[in-house]
Amino acid sequence: MNLIKAAVLISSLMMSLTGYADEWVKVAEKTVNYKTETDKVSVKKAQRQASHIKLVCTQGTVNMHKIELVMADGSDKQVNNLGVLTKGLSSRSISVPEGELKSIELTYDSIGSQTLGVVGATKKGKLEVMVKLKADKD
Repeated sequence: MNLIKAAVLISSLMMSLTGYADEWVKVAEKTVNYKTETDKVSVKKAQRQASHIKLVCTQGTVNMHKIELVMADGSDKQVNNLGVLTKGLSSRSISVPEGELKSIELTYDSIGSQTLGVVGATKKGKLEVMVKLKADKD
């Protein structure tokens, strides 16, 4: 009898937790050149209520210098020293300040060179910019 009660309790907890689970949504995909550059990603209106962002490397090796989160009210948050991402790795989850996220500015470069890219030794880096939307509180 206790086993049945425990199973019912666990299944009901799992159902309630899945209702609150947040999912990552892809905002943009960027191809990273071999020289240091800064790219701006505009966030769509429906995705501005983000709680966190992260970057996922889908190709090559990317050296992340800085991320700047620009909010709709004009404030910003800078994150430095993000390190190197290789194919299949993602950055840590970065919390977004309260308010609407207007844009994300990424400063980065791809490790390698154009000459090595031509012969197939290295590929330009590719990143996916992901946001986790805030849970609706009804």
